[in-house]
Amino acid sequence: MNKKQTRAGLGGDRMRLKIKSAVLVFSCFSGLIAQAGIEDNPFAESAIPWVNDSYVVKNDTHTVFGKEQQEITGTVTDQDGNPVIGVNVVVKGTSTGTVTDFDGNFAIKAATDQILVFSFVGFKSQEVPIDGRTNLQVVLEGDVSQLDDVVLIGYTERKESNVTSAVATIKADEISRAPVSNLSQSFAGRLPGVVSTQRSGEPGYDGAGVSIRGFGNALVIVDGVPQNYTQLDPNEVASITILKDAAAAVYGVRAANGVILVETKKGKYGKPVFKYDAYVGVQTPTRYPELTSAADFVLLNDEGEINQGRSPVYGREVYEQYRNGELPSYDWYDLTIRQYSPQTQHTISAQGGTEDIDYYMSVGMFNQEGMWRTKDNNYERYNFRSKVTGRFSDNFSATMNLSGRIENRNTPGLSAANIMWGILRAHPTSGPYANDNPEYYNETNVPFFQPVALSNSDVSGYNRDNFNNFTGILSLDYKVKQIEGLSLKGMYSYLREFARVKNWSPEFDLYNYNAETDAYNVGYTGGSPTRLTETFRQNTETLAQFSMNYKRTFGDKHTFEGLALFEQRESYGDDFNASREYSLDAVQYLFAGLDANKNNNGGAYEFASRGLVGRAYYDYDDKYILELVFRYDGSSRFPQGSQWGFFPAVTAGWRISDEGFFKNTIDFVNNLKLRGSWGKVGDDQGANYQFVTGFTYPSGNYIYGNNVVPGLVERGIPNPNLTWYESTTTNLGLDAALLNSKLTLQFDYFYRQRDGLLATRFLSLPGTFGASLPQENLNSDSDRGFELVVGTNQSLGDFQFDVNANVTYTRSKYGYQERAPFTSSENEWRQKAEGRWKNIWWGYEAIGQFQSQEEIDNWAVVQDGQGNRSLRPGDIKYLDYNGDGIIDGGDNKPIGRGTTPEIMFGTNINVSYKNFDFSVLFQGAANFNFYFTDEFQSPIFNNANSLATFMDRWRREDPYDLTSEWIPGKYPATIPSGSPNNKYNSSFWLQNANYLRLKNIQLGYTLPKGVCETLGITNARVYINGLNVYTWDKLKYANVDPETPGGNGLFYPQQRVWNTGVNVTF
Repeated sequence: MNKKQTRAGLGGDRMRLKIKSAVLVFSCFSGLIAQAGIEDNPFAESAIPWVNDSYVVKNDTHTVFGKEQQEITGTVTDQDGNPVIGVNVVVKGTSTGTVTDFDGNFAIKAATDQILVFSFVGFKSQEVPIDGRTNLQVVLEGDVSQLDDVVLIGYTERKESNVTSAVATIKADEISRAPVSNLSQSFAGRLPGVVSTQRSGEPGYDGAGVSIRGFGNALVIVDGVPQNYTQLDPNEVASITILKDAAAAVYGVRAANGVILVETKKGKYGKPVFKYDAYVGVQTPTRYPELTSAADFVLLNDEGEINQGRSPVYGREVYEQYRNGELPSYDWYDLTIRQYSPQTQHTISAQGGTEDIDYYMSVGMFNQEGMWRTKDNNYERYNFRSKVTGRFSDNFSATMNLSGRIENRNTPGLSAANIMWGILRAHPTSGPYANDNPEYYNETNVPFFQPVALSNSDVSGYNRDNFNNFTGILSLDYKVKQIEGLSLKGMYSYLREFARVKNWSPEFDLYNYNAETDAYNVGYTGGSPTRLTETFRQNTETLAQFSMNYKRTFGDKHTFEGLALFEQRESYGDDFNASREYSLDAVQYLFAGLDANKNNNGGAYEFASRGLVGRAYYDYDDKYILELVFRYDGSSRFPQGSQWGFFPAVTAGWRISDEGFFKNTIDFVNNLKLRGSWGKVGDDQGANYQFVTGFTYPSGNYIYGNNVVPGLVERGIPNPNLTWYESTTTNLGLDAALLNSKLTLQFDYFYRQRDGLLATRFLSLPGTFGASLPQENLNSDSDRGFELVVGTNQSLGDFQFDVNANVTYTRSKYGYQERAPFTSSENEWRQKAEGRWKNIWWGYEAIGQFQSQEEIDNWAVVQDGQGNRSLRPGDIKYLDYNGDGIIDGGDNKPIGRGTTPEIMFGTNINVSYKNFDFSVLFQGAANFNFYFTDEFQSPIFNNANSLATFMDRWRREDPYDLTSEWIPGKYPATIPSGSPNNKYNSSFWLQNANYLRLKNIQLGYTLPKGVCETLGITNARVYINGLNVYTWDKLKYANVDPETPGGNGLFYPQQRVWNTGVNVTF
C-alpha cells in the first residue's frame, strides 16, 4: 500500500468517523430526552438513513476499551405484537445508541456481556442483558403513568392534566367497543354530563337525542367545521370531546348549549397500515306492547257493552268458539313484523406517512334492513375520507381533508308510526287478506292504516330519501422561525349538501269477501288520486378562519399561550317541491303526470356570522393555571346596532398536590387539582330577519273577475331591538388521582342562567289589527346540577381491568315568563311559572280504586258531575285537593316528575386476559316518568284492539251475568274508549320510568402473532357484541321501553342488536 492510498484510506475513515459521531450525538440526545420523560422528543421519530450502521470503524469484530464488539440485532414490539417505531436503544453506561426502524428492527454494536436499555414514551424502560446473544426479541410494556392525553378544547389542544374546564372525552378504542349504526348512540352511559335518549330504532332514523347537561341541542364541530356528526362512519373517528362550561364560549354563536368536538383519524409516521373492520348483525325489537287474542278481544268488547247496560256484541257462544280455537285468531304484530332483520358494516382504511407526508384514507359501507316483513324499509350509507398532510419545509405544512357520504332511506308510503297505529288497532278476529286469499288485502276495521297492506310499497307507495354530503377542508400551518413559539394558521372549509325526497302515493283498494256470492268486493279505496311529490333541497356552508398562536415556556416553569383568531361563516340554501296527479302509474316521474291540480313551491335562506376570538393562557410549573377567553360575535339575524356581542370567559386551576406542604403530608394522593370557570355565551336563536318588514306570499286567494289571485299579507310587526340571548355558566370542579393513580375521581358543580329568551309579549289586540306582535328578548330560566366520575384500573400479571362509573344530575327552573295577567290568587298559584322547577307533571292525585258500590254511594266527593251515578267498582278515586267536594280543575296539583330524565348514569367495565378482552356497559336514567295515553289508557279505544295488560281488570266472575260478584283487578272495569272518570290526567297513569340497561357487552379474542404471520397479516381480532341487551325497569308489564317517545304506542321500537365482527390489520 503506497502513501497516497493510505492517506486516502485514512481520510475516508476520518470522514466516516465524523458521520458516526453525528449519529452518536443524535442517539445520545434521543436516549437522554426519552429517559428524562420529555414527551416532545424531536429525535424519537426522525428517520436517519444511516442509523443502523455501526458507530465505529466498520469491522466485523474489534475491540474497544478492551472489549470485543459484535453486531446485536433484534425487534421491539408492544404487548399486542405490533412493532414499535423510534424506540431508543442504548448500551448501558455508554453513549452508543440507535432507534428502531419502521418494522421495530434495530442493529447496534455492543459487547456480549453488556446491557441494552430500551426506552420510549408511553412504555416502561427495559434493561435487557445481551448474555452472548446476537438477536433479541423485546416486548415493551405500556406505562400509563407516562401518558398525559391531549384534549381538544377549542381551536387548540392541551394536556389533560392542565385542563381547567369541564371536559369529557372518549377515544377511538372506546367507540370501537360498541359498534353502532349511528354515532350518537355511542354517548349513553360513557360521558358524564351527556343526556342521551334513543327514541326510535327505525333504520336511518335511529339516532339518539343528545344534549349536554340537559341544556338542549349542542353545537357540533367535526375537524373544526360545524356539521352533522351522527352519520359519520364510527371507524374513522379518533375522539369525541364534550365542552360543557365556559370552554364552549370560544365557539360563540350556537355554543350556548355546549359543544361536541369530533376529531377524525389522521396519518402518522410509519409504513402503510391497512385495516379492515367489519361486522354482521341481527336486530330484533326490544319491546312492543302485547295485544289481546281474538278470544280476549271478544270478551272485552262484550264486557264493555254489558257494563253499560247494553247487549253483548258477540255473545258467549262466539267467545267460546274463539277460546277453543274453532275460529282463528290473528296476531298483527307477527303478521307485520319479522323478529330478525340484518345489518352489516364494512370499512377499509390505510394509514401511514414519512417525514414529508402522512395520510389517512377510509371507505365505509353500512346497510340496515327494517323489521317489516315486506322488507320495504331499509337504510344504506357510504362514507369516504381522505386526510393528507404535507410538510414542505421545517416550518410550513398543509392538510387537505376531504370527506363525504351518500345516504339512501327507503320506507313504505305509510309512516312507521301509522303502521304501528294500524297494528295496535286492527281486530284480531280478522286477518290481512279477504277470505285468507293473498291476492286481496282485507279491508279490516282500520282500512286507512291496514298494516300488512300498507307496509308494502306496492300498495301504499314509497318514500325515497336520498342525501349527499361533501366537505372539503384546507388547512395551512406556518411556524415563524424568527419568533420562537409563534405560528400562523389559515383554514377554509366548503360543505355542500343535497337532498332529494320522492314520495309516490298510489291509489289502492282493500276488499271484503261475500261468502254467499263468493265475490271479492272493494270495501275501501285509499290514496286517491295517485300523486307523486318530489322535494329538492340544497345547502352550502363556507367557513374561513385565520389565526395566530403563540406558545412558549420560559425558564422551564412559565408557560404562556396566546391565540388571536378571525372567523367568518356563511350559510345559504334553497328548496323546491312539486307534485302531480296520475291516471297511470307506469311512469313514476313528474313529467308523466296530469296537468290538472299540479302544485309547486319553494323557499330559500341566507345567513352569515363573523367572530373574533382571543385567548391568553398561563401556567406556572403546571401548578397554577389561568386562562382568559373572549369572543366578539356578529350575526346577520339582528339589526345594526345589535348585531355584535362580546362574550368573555375565565378559567383557573390549582394543582394542590404539587405544593410542598401537601406532598410531605399526604402521600397516597398523586394528583389533586381544583378548577373553576365562568363564562358568558351568546345565542342567535330565532328566525332570520325579524327586524325588517316583510310579506307572506301566497297567503289566501282572492277573486278578481273570473281569476283567482294569490294573496299577499304583512308577516308581522318587525322588532328593531332584537338581539342575542345570553347564557352565563359557572362551574366548580375537582380532579383527583389516588393510590398511585389506581383510583381517579372527578366532580363538577354547575349553574347556568339564561336571559333574553325569545317570547311574544302578551297584549290583547283587536281582530282588525291585521298583524301579529314580534318576538322580543323577554324570558329567562336557569339550570343547575352536578357530575361525578369515579374510575379505577388494576393489573395482575396478564389480567387487567378498569372500571369507570359516572352520574349526572341536572334540574331546570323557570325565570321570568311572559304570560297573561292572573285572574285570581288560585289562578296565579296554578299558572305561575316563575321560580318553579321545570319537568313537573300536573294532574289529579289518584288515591285508590273504589272497592264496592257501597263505597261509591258513601263517597262524599262528586267526581263525575252526576252525583257519582256513572261510577263502578274499580273506578279511580281522586284527592279533593282544595276540599270543595268536587273534582275539577281546582284539584290539579304537582303529581310527579315529567318525562325528561334528571339523572343519567353509567358504568363501563373493561377486562383483558392474555388474548381475550371483555367489556360491558351499564347505562340508566332516573327521576322521570312515563305517561300512558290513548290505547295505553283505555281498552277498545276508538273500536280498536286492546293491550293484553287490560285483562287484569275489575270484572264480573261471570262476565255475561250482571248478578255475579266483582273480582278486583289492576285496571278499572272495561268501558269502550274508557270511562270519563278514569281518563282524567292523574297519577294513576303516570308511571315510574327509571331504568338500568345493559347497553353493550362485547367479548373479543386477538389471534396469536404466530397465527397472524401464517395468515400473512399483522394483527387480527374477532368479537361478538350485543347492544340494548336487557333492561331493568317498572314498565315491563306494559312491554314498553322507557326511552320511547310517548305513551300511545305510535313508535318504531328500539332494537336489540347482536353483531359478530373482525378487525384485521395488514
